[in-house]
Amino acid sequence: MRGLWVGLLGLVGLGVVTGLPSAWAFARSAGRIRSATDVPEAEVGVVLGAGVRWDGTPSLILQGRLNVAKELYDAGKIRRIIVSGSPESRGFSEPVVMRHHLVSHGVPADAIALDESGVDTWRSCVRAAGEFGLRELTVISTDFHLRRAVAMCRRLGVDAHGVGHHAAADWRLQRVAARGVRREFLATVKAFWFSH
Repeated sequence: MRGLWVGLLGLVGLGVVTGLPSAWAFARSAGRIRSATDVPEAEVGVVLGAGVRWDGTPSLILQGRLNVAKELYDAGKIRRIIVSGSPESRGFSEPVVMRHHLVSHGVPADAIALDESGVDTWRSCVRAAGEFGLRELTVISTDFHLRRAVAMCRRLGVDAHGVGHHAAADWRLQRVAARGVRREFLATVKAFWFSH
């Protein structure tokens, strides 16, 4: 009987450890995941990195995020863009690659700032709040990643909204999107308990 109670308590504990983070991310991002047309205007949009190919071009999933950033910029929803990523992605600076892609698609270079400290979502948020001093921003990522990203920025006191690229709508990215959804569960658990 004692073993049964121990097992039940273990299950309850596991439910708390894994359930609270998802509830937190959902609550902190409620009403803040928007489309490119209904997101409130913000001075700055922060594009979170997602990998560089061996030839020095953005991965397909990163291209999707950058396309969303350009759409928001062209619509006047954001006036400046911070590209945040790793300084070393397959031998390339991810933010430099991101800036080059945006400039080659018509975004002025002087509207783009680089953040080479964004090796993960938490550090991108910390950098936006600290070094860049932002108190509001639009997070631009892939849709499955947005709730956690918005919640993490808000934890730092930033009034954040999010606009995402719908990767699953692109047949080339459907498997990547499915993996991303699975990964987000563990990443959200880590974000809730360890990102402070």
